[in-house]
Amino acid sequence: GRGSHRGPSPSGGLPQPAFAAIVACVGTIVGRDDELELIHAFLGGPAREPRALVLEGEAGIGKSTLWHAAVSEASARVVRVLTARPAEAERRLAFAGLGDLFDAVLDDVLPALTPPRRHALAVALLVEEASAGVDPRALGVAVRNGLEVLAAEQALVVAVDDVQWLDPPSAAALAFAFRRLRAPVRVLLARRLVEGAEASELERSLAHIPLERIGVGPLTVGAIQRLLRDRLGRTFSRPTLVRIHETSGGNPFYALELARALGRDVDPTRPLR
Repeated sequence: GRGSHRGPSPSGGLPQPAFAAIVACVGTIVGRDDELELIHAFLGGPAREPRALVLEGEAGIGKSTLWHAAVSEASARVVRVLTARPAEAERRLAFAGLGDLFDAVLDDVLPALTPPRRHALAVALLVEEASAGVDPRALGVAVRNGLEVLAAEQALVVAVDDVQWLDPPSAAALAFAFRRLRAPVRVLLARRLVEGAEASELERSLAHIPLERIGVGPLTVGAIQRLLRDRLGRTFSRPTLVRIHETSGGNPFYALELARALGRDVDPTRPLR
């Protein structure tokens, strides 16, 4: 799930895959038709300017599922997708996220950079030894130039899941590049909404380009019913299903965990334990 994903070469614009086939390749996605249509529209058509899309919602609500669906469709539509899926435990590892994005394309990027920029990126990604620390400005310019090089060759999407866990040095280098981005790159971010938390540095760096947000909200009772049937092979009485939906708040992850904890002899007339 990390690195560069290659798809078929575009001809006269981006290829138009069958959307149902793209969704099918990542499994059954329940109750997210509107969100999938917005993602489909974001990725569709030729890119003439940079654009950004942010998927946001609470933990377990399905952001990563939609992000993965978007990456799958983008991989079918465009030649290259750079991906990073940072984890909370990796936040202290400097440039881990930048490495996830660029490791697979270094052979294309490094030769096109000037020596100072090439050295900064190579040091950050542990390709060359550092005699001193990485120059933040040289690295930021190198990242921007690298994205421009890739976008000039092939249509390009940069996708980061769980952006709140991206290590600060990677976030700073990408933010520097995004603020100065003019190439027709599509940026796809997914982030966890936490009460009182501000937008990430990457989101703020995209303020100068068209940016769309998709709030990933709770599923309906009907969607939760289909989810439990598809994932667990179980059906529940209407009263029990409503209680699962109310207790989980329509969050698919919590609904699945609640349903797994219920025995086959659950009493539909009593509250959930």
